[in-house]
Amino acid sequence: MQPNDEPGRLVRPEPLAPPAVAVAAPAELAGMLLPTESVTFASAPHPIILVHPIVRIVVIAVALAVVLGWEMHPIVRGHHITVPLVTGIARPAVIVAGGLLLLRELVVLLGRLFHLQAYRIVTTNRRVFIVEGLLGRRVTPVGNTALAGATMSQGFLGRMMGFGTMFLSTGAIRDMRDPVRLYREFEAVAMGVEGDTWKQAIRQTQIP
Repeated sequence: MQPNDEPGRLVRPEPLAPPAVAVAAPAELAGMLLPTESVTFASAPHPIILVHPIVRIVVIAVALAVVLGWEMHPIVRGHHITVPLVTGIARPAVIVAGGLLLLRELVVLLGRLFHLQAYRIVTTNRRVFIVEGLLGRRVTPVGNTALAGATMSQGFLGRMMGFGTMFLSTGAIRDMRDPVRLYREFEAVAMGVEGDTWKQAIRQTQIP
């Protein structure tokens, strides 16, 4: 009880602030961080990037099955006969075209799976890195000029499921997890904010 507290009055202790959770530096950045540099956040593509190719594969497969399995039942000379919708040389042509479309979408899906596993954006208290690769590694630092002009775009579905796109002067980084936190880290690096400290840029004016 504090000296100015009233006798018999219970004083509730103030809740303790949750401890800061340190983000472990990925193996791809081993040996690349400065002595006073620490990882603050890491983001990866959202699994939503797999939805479009999967939907296209299902649509193509269903359409191909319907076209090949569709049968007509005309009356010829007083008898019902069964005739496939696609016959003759058109049938193998449809099969080849559908197979090529399916193969194309499977390649796109595999590329998206690789991107999902091999692409990361890692932010530190000083820099932002784009890390690519599974067995090897390709690390690209993002310049402060691009970070300062970054724009975040998040639609209705993105707000519900937690993904969004970052538009930089160097290009777009699409469908990333937790885009609000990622954008905040971009701005912190660009503006020189570290933790709860905001240090304005020092401007020197030379008087002739």
